[in-house]
Amino acid sequence: MNAWTLAWRVSQHDRRTFWAGEGLFVLFFVFPVGIGWVLGRAFDAVEAGDVDAAVWWVVALVALEIGRMATIHAAALVWTRVWLQMQTFLRANLLTAQVASGGVEAGQPVGSAGEAVTHFRDDAEDVARFVDGMVDVSAGVVFTVLAGIVMGLTDLAAALILIVPLVVVGVATKALDNRIKHYRVADREATAAVTGLVGDMMAAATTVKANDATEPLLDRLDDLVERRRTTAVRDRVLEECLEAFTRGVADVGLALVLLVGAASLAAGTFSVGDVALFTAYLGWLGFLPRMMGRALARQKQAAVAFERMRHLVADGDVRRTVTPRHLPIKIGDERVRPAVERPERVPLDRLDVVGLSARYPGGGGVTEIDLSVGRGEFVVVTGEIGAGKSTLLRAILGLAWQAEVTGDVRWNGVTLEDRAAFLVPPNAAFLPQVPQLVSDSLAENIAFGDADLDEVRRALTLAMLGDDVNGWANREDTLIGPRGLRLSGGQRQRLAGARAVVHRPELVVLDDVSSALDVETELQLWQNLAEAGLTVLAVSHRAVAFERADRVVRLERGRTDASPTNTLRS
Repeated sequence: MNAWTLAWRVSQHDRRTFWAGEGLFVLFFVFPVGIGWVLGRAFDAVEAGDVDAAVWWVVALVALEIGRMATIHAAALVWTRVWLQMQTFLRANLLTAQVASGGVEAGQPVGSAGEAVTHFRDDAEDVARFVDGMVDVSAGVVFTVLAGIVMGLTDLAAALILIVPLVVVGVATKALDNRIKHYRVADREATAAVTGLVGDMMAAATTVKANDATEPLLDRLDDLVERRRTTAVRDRVLEECLEAFTRGVADVGLALVLLVGAASLAAGTFSVGDVALFTAYLGWLGFLPRMMGRALARQKQAAVAFERMRHLVADGDVRRTVTPRHLPIKIGDERVRPAVERPERVPLDRLDVVGLSARYPGGGGVTEIDLSVGRGEFVVVTGEIGAGKSTLLRAILGLAWQAEVTGDVRWNGVTLEDRAAFLVPPNAAFLPQVPQLVSDSLAENIAFGDADLDEVRRALTLAMLGDDVNGWANREDTLIGPRGLRLSGGQRQRLAGARAVVHRPELVVLDDVSSALDVETELQLWQNLAEAGLTVLAVSHRAVAFERADRVVRLERGRTDASPTNTLRS
């Protein structure tokens, strides 16, 4: 699907509002046709000495002007809604793909916060600007056709000249096709780099200060900003040059119309009314060539935006960026928090990993891994840094996004076709090395609106955070700050652990979560998980985990080690 078709689908997300806005803008450009014609008749009446007719034509002229101003005000109000709805529609599809764990809508995770900003803000806006430009073109076409007919009845040659600027603008824009796209891609990438570094600097402010790294980071930011300045200037200059060119072509076209009209006036075939009509139309006739050039340039930019956005949706299918969906964003729409949809709980008897491989394009990963975890078992995966431990866990869960994954994962002997969709609470829960927290209350970070307070408190106790929380003034309602900055490293780790167990999952998958815990706390954590009857698959390097484990699996360079370490604990 090309950018034209995709943009059309975006515009038709809310058909009524779109066509109301389109209709008002077209009507706004119809008024000048009538105004020019009425003005011509008024001058003809004055030339003929018919004062009464001239007065009535002036009254009609005033009425048309009032109607034109009222129409543009209404159009601006309606189009503001359309503008916001189009961008929200695109962002909703991108967000749906980003938050989906498996299923038909799950997309590739965004690479960084900076990329997220450029995708969700800039790319969505580029598409909306293209649709906006096409509305201007359609309105300009209506005016030009109607004005051309009226002018053609007076002077056919002058009317035919209107086609020349349109052809020239189309040819020029086509010649700049690749350059427009190339400059826009470079500008978006540079913007993402600057935004991402600024976000990282703010998030790691304490680390930056502690390591006296302010100046080096500012130097790096200066380099990125300079690159962003270069790409932005290049992109904007090309856009402005193209706009100036189309404006110049439009002015040349108007000059040609004037020359033809002047010849007719000199020949005496033009009346005063005809001159007034041509004069009234001249200021508007340059609109269509200018808008056509702008819209064609924006079409190239929208094509770049869709190409970038498609990498965030399922299967890289650009059509999923325009999937129809209901958005409760109008006045009067009922806004309720959607119910959390989880897979049906399937009690775990045995998890089998059979010949599982996950290899990254740049190298690294795991190869031909066989592993079994029985109900209630505590299995630990260990190995040197880079052995593939985290990759193994992510491949089991269907989260090794950029790796080529082969092999099977079986739940009670049944192969899981969509592991990312099935291995979520209440069937499984995953706690990565670096817990991701949001700037909200402690309870919301654990439950995400899908667990009651008793379950949250039980999870806090299991995760060894209950005593800490009981000593806080607001307890579970305590705000933890952006990314949990108000908590210690161990508290963040235990909070994320509480999130993992709050739904009593059949399988808990932990990726080196005890790295921020002291030995006594870790020992109690493993004890709590065992007493709760949870089945645990964990990555760890700590002896206390080995002592509690039913089985320890060692990885060496992406493969399971055949040494006696990989046996049941005696």
